[in-house]
Amino acid sequence: MEQFLMNILFEFLAAGEKARDKAELAGAVERVTCHLGMNHFAMAFLPLAHERLDSYFVWERWPRGWFERYLALNYIHADPVAHYVRQTGQPALWSKALDNRVLSSKARKIMSEAGEFGLVDGLTIPLYSRVGVNGLFSVAGTREPMEPLEVQLLSIVASTAHARLLGWTAPSHRILPEIFITKRESEFLSLCAAGKTDREIGEFTGRSQRTVQAHIRNLQKKLSAVNRAQLIAEAFRQGWQR
Repeated sequence: MEQFLMNILFEFLAAGEKARDKAELAGAVERVTCHLGMNHFAMAFLPLAHERLDSYFVWERWPRGWFERYLALNYIHADPVAHYVRQTGQPALWSKALDNRVLSSKARKIMSEAGEFGLVDGLTIPLYSRVGVNGLFSVAGTREPMEPLEVQLLSIVASTAHARLLGWTAPSHRILPEIFITKRESEFLSLCAAGKTDREIGEFTGRSQRTVQAHIRNLQKKLSAVNRAQLIAEAFRQGWQR
């Protein structure tokens, strides 16, 4: 990961660790989005199909008129980006994820109205609990589409913030199981945090992509992570990566 983005990440991790409540954690997230030139962000847990979104927001920095409209018209259940992320379980750059997809008239209306409020393009990231995707984190603005390393940075930030929020609501007496990470796994973990792909890690370590993927899966299992972004976030949070 480029040094500029690494500096942003380290600043966030330090601020997130010191955060005493949701407002302070939101401030740490907002500083990241401002560094990246994205003026708006939001995080929410997912309502059931028959529920409204209103009570599920963790925080939001959307344009006021858009936030009120989104809630009033209960757009969450027709939002094409939210549907895409829930379906794929992957982060979605709005412009790329929806490119060439057939959208309903309501879905097109939602994206058009978002643009009118300055949300021209954005990124939505799935948030995972033990039972699967249970929330979404989105950033949006008017800048050019994000680069892959910026997507990875925001995925780590979102996963870290989500874990922090869940940690505040978890039983305080919970004891984490003892984890042992090998020297080779530690090396792979550092290369993951640096934004390297499986192929690049394989070339650097002299291992096949299949071997690299096996080690990454094993690390995810050890750190109870469901994807690479959460793996890196947990590695920083638990002190396996600095």
